This record gives sequence, C-alpha cells and structure tokens, in this order.
Amino acid sequence: MNANTLERRATSVPALSGASSAYLDALRAIAANLVLVSHIVLIHYNGSIRYGGGSIAVSLFFLLSGFLITQSMLNWQKRPGPRLPGFLADRVARIITPYVPALLLITAANVLFITTKWGAPEINTGVRPFVGNLLMLQDHSAFQFLEMLRFDIPWRIRPYNTAEPFWTVSIELWIYVSVGLFFFCVLCREPVRRRYLWPLVALSLPVVIWNAAAGGGKSLTLIWLLGAVAGCTLARLSSNGDRRTGWMAFWLVTFGASGLVGRAAKVGFDGYDLQTVALIAIVVFGVLIGLANVRSVPPLLERACRFCASYSYSLYLIHNTVLIVVWELTRDIAPRWASILSGVLLSHVVAYLLYLAFERHYRHVARWLRPRFERALVPKRAEPGVASALPATSTSRP
Repeated sequence: MNANTLERRATSVPALSGASSAYLDALRAIAANLVLVSHIVLIHYNGSIRYGGGSIAVSLFFLLSGFLITQSMLNWQKRPGPRLPGFLADRVARIITPYVPALLLITAANVLFITTKWGAPEINTGVRPFVGNLLMLQDHSAFQFLEMLRFDIPWRIRPYNTAEPFWTVSIELWIYVSVGLFFFCVLCREPVRRRYLWPLVALSLPVVIWNAAAGGGKSLTLIWLLGAVAGCTLARLSSNGDRRTGWMAFWLVTFGASGLVGRAAKVGFDGYDLQTVALIAIVVFGVLIGLANVRSVPPLLERACRFCASYSYSLYLIHNTVLIVVWELTRDIAPRWASILSGVLLSHVVAYLLYLAFERHYRHVARWLRPRFERALVPKRAEPGVASALPATSTSRP
C-alpha cells in the first residue's frame, strides 16, 4: 500500500458527542484525583494503607492518551502538506506549556520549603536533575537498561525530588515522538531530515520498547496501544455512520466487567497488569461507544466535567509537591485530617492557577512552534541528507 492509497483511505474522525466529551473529561478528572489520593497515602500514612488507585489512574491516562492521540493523527492525516512537524508541535506544546513552569515551581519549593528527601536514592536535586527533567530524560530507558546490566550509574536522572509524577510525562512524550515518526514517516512516507530523524529515533524508540516489557508501569506502551486500537476502531465506526452501537456497548461492558471481576477474584487487582487493563479498556470504551449517539447531557454536568478536566494535567504535575509542602509546614502543629484537607484544597488552587497562567495557552505555544518545527524537519527538494522511512513507489498495490 503506497502513501497515496493510504491517504485516500484516511479516516476522518467526527467530533465527539456532548455526552462522550463529558465522559472523557470526567475520566481525566477522576484519574488525576486518584493519583492525588495515592500520594496522600504515601505522605501521611507512609504507604501503610493498601491503595491501588494510583496505578489504575496511570493506566487510564495512557489508555485515554492512546485513544485521543490516534484520533488526532487520523485528523492530521487528512491535512495537506507536511503533517509530522505540526503534530509534534502540538504534542510538545501540550506537554511542556505547564510542565516547564511546574518544574520551576517545584524546584523553588524544594529550595525554600522542603527539607525531606523523596523518590529514589540517587541524587535528585540540583542542576543535573533539573536539566535532565527539563530535557525529559528522567528515568529514561537507557538508564534502566544499564542498571539491569549491573552498571553503577550514580548520575542517573530521576524526577526532581517531589516531582515524582514526572516519570510518566517523559514516557508519554517519547511515545508521541515514536508513534508520530512511525505513522507519518513510515506509513504516510513523509520525508524528514536525517540530522533530526535519527536522534529522535534514538531517544524515543528505546523508551517505547522498554516500556512495552518493563519500566515503572510494567507495560505502559502496550496499554497506550490498547487505547490506540480503540481510537482507530471508534473512528471507523463513526465514519461508517453505524447506529447499531447500543447492543455492542452493552455486550462489551458486560463482557469486560464480568472478566474484570473474575480476574480480580482469581489473582487480585493490579492496575498495571496488562490483562486487567485490557478488561478495563473494554468497559471504558464500551461505555464510550454507547454514548456516541447521546448528543447532549445536562449543561451543568457538562460544565462541571469540563472544568474539573481542564486543569487535571496541571494537578497531576504539581499536587505531590504541594501536599509535601503542607505536610512539612503543618505536621507538628495541626491534626492529620487538617493537613490532608489543606493539602488537597491548596493542590487544586495551585493547579488551577497554573492552568490559568500557562496550560490553557498551549495552543498559542503550538502555533509558535509549528513553523520552527517545519523549518527543522521538512527537507527542501533535492537537498542531501533527506530521509524517508520507506522508499517511494508508484507501483505498489493495496
């Protein structure tokens, strides 16, 4: 199948219904708060309470990411001209717009307020960890591979002390880069300059491979791909105008929920277990299929879901540091419940301010990045040093 055939077969992704959008917003908001609760358990109870919400939330984030980013790539595929630079500019902007200010705030909080050490035993404060986190190299698979080979790596880059949630952000970014290169350069045969192609491949592909089999979440790449498969499937169903989705949704949710109960009863519940996550995915996307024909929800509910989801990424980035600052300042003078309540409320306030000041402006950052990414990645005609992932051909058949 050549690139022209692929473009002719490209699937347009219809806009989600009001109910579907509210549902996805609610899932994002719930997942962010599940992670927040997991860090409350760790900070205030030293992890003594058994709680699996954090792992479920991370898996849910990766499922939703795979779903939404795949639909984004399908939409980009229909656009004229080079698509990879625009896609990468959008993804980088979405991640770094609140991430860099959050990293600066976290660094300042660690210098001014926080006296305790968190995270892994290696050095995770100072200039090197700050620069490494800025470049999205925290817990890079290269470090983990060398550690597996028994190499002593005292300079391994970890998330910056209280920025423990950052370990998943770097994985997300490198997955975006890798799947973008595969989709646009390999499948769509879009050329890209070698001077950038190979460094991007060298940085992103090991992360994708490592996190398919190991890493902190055991198989986060595969979980992301489950969401991608769901994204392709729902895009195909929507583009075909299939209205017979009610029974399909019913049987998917029934099957997934039954399997999930049986799996939990047999081996327990592990939010990173791939089989468990696959069953969760069947339920989550089964519900989404069922909501496809529900055009609207009560306006108040829709606004509430949109509001809570709007700053969920900022909340994910900053909450752990805020919780620790409040804990350190109040642990000797206030009861535990007051410290927890104050930390939760302040986490939401700081996250929303971070959203207002930075996160909501990511589209402006993306528009600024796009021409710069185009100049860097798109080769001029007949320019040496140009690479296409596959040789062009006009004779291949679908």
